[in-house]
Amino acid sequence: AFLGGLVAFATARYHGDNEKEMIRVAEESISTIKIWAKHSYWNFANKLFLLEAEYWFLNGNEKLARRKFGDSIAAAAKHRFKNEEGLAAQRAAIFHLHYNRKQEASSYLKHAKDCYEQWGATGLVEQIDAAMSEILEGRD
Repeated sequence: AFLGGLVAFATARYHGDNEKEMIRVAEESISTIKIWAKHSYWNFANKLFLLEAEYWFLNGNEKLARRKFGDSIAAAAKHRFKNEEGLAAQRAAIFHLHYNRKQEASSYLKHAKDCYEQWGATGLVEQIDAAMSEILEGRD
């Protein structure tokens, strides 16, 4: 439900032929994760916050999206989900890039890189390094 929701939100953002279906899938994912979070908050809070951040990002509410990205990062850090903390930071960077806030995006990418390094995901670290180079060079 979690990863499917993230993929659905990302797909819907690009207004494909199946945008309405992707939004439906993403919203169902939020509903499912909300139920799971009631039973195991420590395990699902960060996931719920990230899906909610993506929901508000898709719907153009910058303030709520920004807050939910921060909530997701904080909850993942609190419960020691380094991989999910990195994912939330990486998604927050994409959010900030969308609004052309390159300095904030770079900061979140650095955070994601640090998480992925601690988690041992060298391939993701290399992807983040490449993305950071593009941002610093001024490319989008």
